[in-house]
Amino acid sequence: MAGDEMKERRDAIRSVGADDEPAEYRYPDFLCIGAQKAGTTWLDKNLRRHPKLWLPPMKELQYFSHQHIPSARKWTTRQRQERGTQLLRRYITKTNASEWDYRYIARVADIVAGPVSDDWYGRIFSLAAPNQTCGEVTPDYCTLPDEGIRHVLRLSPEAKIIMSLRDPIERCWSHIRMTSRARDVSELDKIVQFARNADQLQRADYPQIIANWRKYVPAERLLVIFMDDIVAEPNAVLDEVCGFLGVKYRDKPFEKAADPVHVGTPQEIPPPVLESLKTSLKPVYDGLIALYPEIGARWAERYY
Repeated sequence: MAGDEMKERRDAIRSVGADDEPAEYRYPDFLCIGAQKAGTTWLDKNLRRHPKLWLPPMKELQYFSHQHIPSARKWTTRQRQERGTQLLRRYITKTNASEWDYRYIARVADIVAGPVSDDWYGRIFSLAAPNQTCGEVTPDYCTLPDEGIRHVLRLSPEAKIIMSLRDPIERCWSHIRMTSRARDVSELDKIVQFARNADQLQRADYPQIIANWRKYVPAERLLVIFMDDIVAEPNAVLDEVCGFLGVKYRDKPFEKAADPVHVGTPQEIPPPVLESLKTSLKPVYDGLIALYPEIGARWAERYY
């Protein structure tokens, strides 16, 4: 972050007044719920640059996943502990002890050690200044069951929801490649099995995900953006997101918006994997055409 933006962020925090006590608990004004492998890291990285926005010390707190997707708890706990420990170590090492922010240190320690609860979640967001809009990016929230969505809205009744969509087959193939690398799998038959995994396909079922959230969140509080637009016009997407969040778009914080994030080496989809995905995801493309005719048709024409 450039020096003037850093100063503006510090001034925003200090502007509340020395006599005002920080809030003990606060809950997010917005969530980006996914989709995974659809530009969420890019969005997280850029929103952090805006002085009127605040995001937690690490991406993907996974709070609602931990509470409502029991099968995820083992890995979400490990992820928080590993990333939080790295954050804490980096901060302590690189920040002069006379400048330590002990509230920040305590909240990062909370991320690592828990216990995970509504209070735990609220203390993390209490680091945001009162005049900042706060939120988090956790792509796994797109798979929350109804009770998980209701939990979000119990804590944040007016929460705004952002979802970033990518061509479903492209999204799945990117996810499959990541999973294959992580598990050191190269056998084609096993990769095909990854393509048939129920969780894999659930994450690509955008019409169902959108329908699930729209049961509880009105249309004016749910913004859908597209990976194609992030690639073609990144600043225009950020302008739209800022407007949705109620903050003014600024050129300077987003000077590096066109810089790619986590770009992998292109790799052709093996025909058996492609055929499996085409068969499984045909209803998804039909649903997307109904919701978003132009981009839905463009995506579908690539495969059907």
